[in-house]
Parts: sequence; structure tokens; C-alpha cells
Amino acid sequence: MSPRKKPKAEAVSLDAAGLDRLSALPDDLLHAVMSFLRAWEVARTCVLSRRWRTLWASAPCVDLRVCCKARHRRLPTRLANFTNHFLLLREASAPLDALRLLSSPPRQDVPYMPYSPQYDDDGEDYSSEDVEMWIRAAINRRARFIQLSHHPRDDDLSDLDNVPLVSCHLKHLHLSGTMLYDKTLRQLSSHCPSLQVLELKDCSLDGPHISSASLITLTMVECRFIRDLTVAAPNLISLRCVNPYHRAPSFEDMASLATATIVLNDSFLHDEFEERYVEPDPEVFECDSDSNDDSDADSDLSTCDEFYGDKVLGGQNVIRSLSNATSLELIADAEEVILNRELEMCPVFSNLKVLSLGEWCMAADLHPLVLFLQHAPNLERLFLKLKTV
Repeated sequence: MSPRKKPKAEAVSLDAAGLDRLSALPDDLLHAVMSFLRAWEVARTCVLSRRWRTLWASAPCVDLRVCCKARHRRLPTRLANFTNHFLLLREASAPLDALRLLSSPPRQDVPYMPYSPQYDDDGEDYSSEDVEMWIRAAINRRARFIQLSHHPRDDDLSDLDNVPLVSCHLKHLHLSGTMLYDKTLRQLSSHCPSLQVLELKDCSLDGPHISSASLITLTMVECRFIRDLTVAAPNLISLRCVNPYHRAPSFEDMASLATATIVLNDSFLHDEFEERYVEPDPEVFECDSDSNDDSDADSDLSTCDEFYGDKVLGGQNVIRSLSNATSLELIADAEEVILNRELEMCPVFSNLKVLSLGEWCMAADLHPLVLFLQHAPNLERLFLKLKTV
């Protein structure tokens, strides 16, 4: 007598009563679960049961980030081909709320990138043209959140010059390792009337203005400013500018500002400064992090070996523009130029409740610290972030 065959395992786990409670959940909850998965993992859910067969096609979040592969299933053999079909076969009426992706990997003919089994053994076959096409598709599908992260194995900046950033739906734009030319900055200023959150990290900006009446939160971390740039945002509530390179941006028309963090280093802010490329560790690449912690302000960044004495660039009006804030963090080393220069025109900080200052405020018989205390009549909490010997 032949042994009995074991029954095939069910694709979806059933409870003791034989009910598929997971599939019984409403679409919104199942879509929320899918938002933690990469797009190729979302597509695989179609085999779970009839309930899941077409659910992927209306998932509002499309995550194409190829990093952190230890936590996600292997990529499709041809990622570009998969993604094109994934976007094409989505429900036409289903909005694409969020798109997350990496810039294109380095070309195979570029010899300077070392082999890494974590990135070279599967289907990273997409190009910058693919990335641009996918972003355009997301904008056409009324995306409200777009995150373009820098590929950890490519030291070239991507750019959005061929992507028309024209959207009345886009609210959050997160970019890292991206070149933003004047054309792109003008589109963000004039053609994205709903943009509320703009986060830039390790980006280069080559334009004179960012002007937005809708912007509420602006973050610029370790960005290079090719020329003088002025930010005007009358409804901005939160501002973070951490370690700008080459020159510091200027700010104006910030009547609604509530919290601001400014971290400056003079050795970054002159014509002779050149960034040192440090190859990121794929194991700690912040691919899955959507939060913006405050560790940048205290990070021990490597600076130039010496400051050449060139004129420190930018930062005009930086302190006066923050006069309406309720919480301020101004961090710099002793004898820092911009903050001390701008403090000579110190306004009255009538709303200021919380103030954090760095080493720069301790110079010249504590003059910067005393001046701040004299011009902040309602200050409740003072923090001094000083370096330990």
C-alpha cells in the first residue's frame, strides 16, 4: 500500500475554526500591511488566495528600494522590466500615494566600484532613465509622497532635470544625493502648490531661490550650495540646516517659524573646501528609515585639515530671520564667523522659550550668550552644548 500523500499547505493560515481572518480584514488595513513590503513582495501576495489576487494592484505605496536586502526577499531577475509591468498593471483608478526608490546603480563598465554580493548578485538592471520614468508615473498617479534615496554604491549625484515636478498633489519630497538645478528649484517653488515637507540630504543646489507659500517643514543636511541661495517660506514652521557645504543659505520671510536648528562649520564654508567621499557601509545604509532624528547636529563630521583663511560664504540674515521662533538650536565651534557676524544685528526674540547654543557663544567674555539673554525676555530653558576636553 502506497503511503498517503500529505495535503498541500494552505497559502493563507487558517484559525482553529478554519477561517481566514487575515483576508477578512478591510482593504485599507491590508494595504497598510503591504506598505512595509517591497514592490516585488507585494506582487507575490497575489498567490495567497482569491481575496489577495488583485489587492496588490491598488496598494497605495510602491517601494522599489533595493537596499537592506537581508530583510527582504530577493529582487526579480529583471527589476526594470518587473517595475514597468507592476506600474502598468495597477488599477487605473487607484491613486499612488507614495513612491520610494533608489537612484540608479553604477554602470557595469565603471571599474571603481568594488564587487559586493549584496548588490551584484541579482537584478539591479535599471538606469537613471527608468528612475525618471517611474517618478513621472507616480506624479501622473497623484503621488503625495516621493522619496528618492542615493544608491549606496554610486558616488555620482542623480538629478531631476528631466522630470517635470509639476503636481498639485505632492506634499512630501525626500531627496538624498541629488543635484537640484535652478529649473528644479523653480518647479518646486512655483508648480508644487501643496508641497509641505522638503527634506534634502547630501544634495547639491545650484539656484538662487527656494520660495514656497505652502512649505511647512524644510530640512537640509550636509548639502552643497553652488551659489548664494535664499529661502523664503512665510508658512514654514520647522527649519533644520545642518553643516552646509561651500556656503550657507540665507533666509527671509519666515513669520510662522516655530523651531529651527542651525549647525555651521566654517571650514566647510569657503571656496577651497572639497568634500571627501567616504564609501557608505551597505549594512548601515538608512534605506528603511523615514524618520529624521536630531543626531546630525551632534555628529562628529570630518572636516578639512586646515582652514585656508578664505572668506566665509553666505548666511546673511540667518539670525534675524529666526526672530519669531519658540525653540532655537544654534551650534557652531568657537570663533565661528557667520553667527557672530549676524548677532551684531540681534533682534528681540519675543516668543523664544527654549534656546540651545554651542561653543561659539562662550567666546569674547560670553558676549554672544549675554546678548541672547538680553534679547529673549521670555526664555524658559537654556542648553549649552559644549565639547568635553
